[in-house]
Amino acid sequence: MKRILVTTDLSIRSDRAIERAAQLAEQHGAKLIVLHVIDEDLPATVATRMRDAAKETLAAVLASQHVPDSAEVMIETGDPVQTIIEVADVIDADLVVVGVHKPRPFWDMFSGTTMERIVRALTRPALLVTSPVAGPYASILCGIDLSPSCLAAAQTARTLAPDAPITSFHAIHVPYRGMIARDASEKQLAPFVNDATSRLEDWWNRSEIPEGMQKPVVSVGSLHTEFQAALDRSHADLFALGAHGRTPLSPSLLGGFTEEQLRNPVMDVLVVRG
Repeated sequence: MKRILVTTDLSIRSDRAIERAAQLAEQHGAKLIVLHVIDEDLPATVATRMRDAAKETLAAVLASQHVPDSAEVMIETGDPVQTIIEVADVIDADLVVVGVHKPRPFWDMFSGTTMERIVRALTRPALLVTSPVAGPYASILCGIDLSPSCLAAAQTARTLAPDAPITSFHAIHVPYRGMIARDASEKQLAPFVNDATSRLEDWWNRSEIPEGMQKPVVSVGSLHTEFQAALDRSHADLFALGAHGRTPLSPSLLGGFTEEQLRNPVMDVLVVRG
């Protein structure tokens, strides 16, 4: 990675994002760009005062987070999401790092969180940071749905944390399970599991799987249940997933499971669109 862009709204919630971005930049010898966006709808006099205050606040934050002097600070005026996308394109960022933003229940219900809106518009890997930074990522969990995006997410996660063990899970949904496999016995579920295992094997063999990633065992159940079980086994501190998974269906550009992980993250989340 050569350039890492981290965004901040100057709140405490963004401090962990800056700290993680600084750690990754140091680990990879990458250029770190710190971006703060002032809302374009503010009066010019107010925006000017906020710009001056932002410079002072950012200087203090960067010093406290031990950000290298080589880091570049950018304070722009515009729509926050659109500006982040434009800056990421201009600097050709390899990764965009975002902190957890203040929830706005009514607004988020209709337009999505800031992270959701960024991921919808961004064609670059995005990292949502929610956990304290104790060092490089120690363990990676990857959701596998046989899509190009999940493969890209796994590859990017391996780049971010080349020394971390990487595990994965692959859950399948049995349609009309109550009618087809009423007792949920191994024999009744076998045809579905065997078909999914065959598909997984074929995808695995023709894909550029990141070095060291363990092949998952096909499991029957909900994504949420299998995700939690995989997390309990792996103790991962980074969850990597593709934004265009094939299941579950969703009317938005992101799958419902992906949206939920971005709205209520239990650890840092890396999202890559394929």
